Amino acid sequence: MKQVKERNFITGALVLSMGGLFAKILGALYRIPLTNILGSYGMGLYQLVFPPYILMLTIAQAGVPTALSKLIAENNRLDNKEGSAKVFRFAFLLLLGLGVVSALGVALFSKVIAQAEGNVDTATCFIIIAPALVFVPVTNVLKGYFQGNMNMIPSSMTTVIEQVVKLAVGLTVASYFMPDVIKAVQGAVFAITISEFTSLVIMTIIYITKGRQMPVKLQKQDFKVMGGQVFQLALPVALGAFVMQMSQVIDSVMVVNLLSTTNATNLYGLWTGPVNSMLGLPIAMSAGVAVSALPGITNSYMSKDRNKLHSSYNSAIKLTVVIALPCALGLIVLSRQILSLLYGSLPNNEIDIAGRLLSLSGISVLFLAVMQTCVSVFQAINKPYVPVVALSLSIVVKAVGNLLLLPTSIGIYGSAVSETLCFFFACVVMVVYLGVKCQLSPDIQGCVIKPLAASLVMTLFITVVATFLKSFVDTKIGTVVTVGAAGIVYFVALYLLKVFDKNELYVLPIKQR
Repeated sequence: MKQVKERNFITGALVLSMGGLFAKILGALYRIPLTNILGSYGMGLYQLVFPPYILMLTIAQAGVPTALSKLIAENNRLDNKEGSAKVFRFAFLLLLGLGVVSALGVALFSKVIAQAEGNVDTATCFIIIAPALVFVPVTNVLKGYFQGNMNMIPSSMTTVIEQVVKLAVGLTVASYFMPDVIKAVQGAVFAITISEFTSLVIMTIIYITKGRQMPVKLQKQDFKVMGGQVFQLALPVALGAFVMQMSQVIDSVMVVNLLSTTNATNLYGLWTGPVNSMLGLPIAMSAGVAVSALPGITNSYMSKDRNKLHSSYNSAIKLTVVIALPCALGLIVLSRQILSLLYGSLPNNEIDIAGRLLSLSGISVLFLAVMQTCVSVFQAINKPYVPVVALSLSIVVKAVGNLLLLPTSIGIYGSAVSETLCFFFACVVMVVYLGVKCQLSPDIQGCVIKPLAASLVMTLFITVVATFLKSFVDTKIGTVVTVGAAGIVYFVALYLLKVFDKNELYVLPIKQR
């Protein structure tokens, strides 16, 4: 019975992970045609909307959906149906209230927010997206209910549908309003609100047809008790999300205001649009490792099996590096070719700028991916506040870097440098803390040397091909062929170097039984 529950838990984690992975990839790919439609200025406006919106969304949710799923799961284990129902009702009312307040705040202060970011053309966009601050928290309460009952399919399904709706509506409306770039951007933002409303409707229908909650009435003491429980669980999650989002807010406020150039919004659009979309794809691919690693590492920690804990940790780190490192190096050496392939409508000078930005920040993919996995490890071993502190300090690094570099001749490239330093700092702090304080040190040969050797073989292959067949590699077909061939070379190198042996495959987070 215990093994069945463990398999169900891992299966559920993988279902949620795969749905989230697919949705993130869709979201990243969506920005490719959207950039080609809106151009760098339009994409700059579009991207300026997100940091304040996501920050307010973080506040509106306050980590409650995660706490809800955990509390419902605990009440279910105790067969306390009334307790589950009360927790759900409390979370629903709390997030509905927070969502309404956040939505009103963004709508009322839309002009102030737009002015703070340095471009008043986004003011209407904040009004358009404000209703989503009500839809998303309520939707996530419903998702938290099903996740607490070990049913990950509704959450995974609606996450994917949401991205599909945003893609279809966003591209259609943006194309319709062009060449009026302001209205086109507003249309793309409207697509976000529509997609979130669609997700809410679907989750509501699923809850009405599948959810089984007994009717309960909350008493005053219920609010006090459940408020304490939710606050204790939600606080580290909320703080972590808040701090992480501050990284994007810093760029949205500092880049446009500190750059001493008339096309600051265009440059911000290139940095946060094409460049960050390319950086986001490998992160989306490695995100499944962080989610899938959590149950195995948690079980090892709770059972006090140090050997299994160490093996699970090393497997998670190794798999993260194996996915992220070749992507990082590939983005560095083929930055311009990849951007030319995907963003062919952009002028050559903007492709050049974006290419240099991508080369400068490419290695940050590795740092962010490892950091992402480490955050899951800290959650598994009951140290959720360590990542919050590490991320807070790294945000200071980024802010100082932007402040020192953006106003100089380095210009927009300072953003790439400061972001790389930011994630490098956070990654090092987390890895060192796990090694020194938790006795969880990565195996250097398995987690670093072998994946690095395989990645360097791949990079050498790309460099040789790009040197002797430059005219071919610079074509669209040539870029696709080179990337595909490089992938084959990398997997062959992994096999020849025996990065994963047969025994180790059984302790990989995604293979546990």
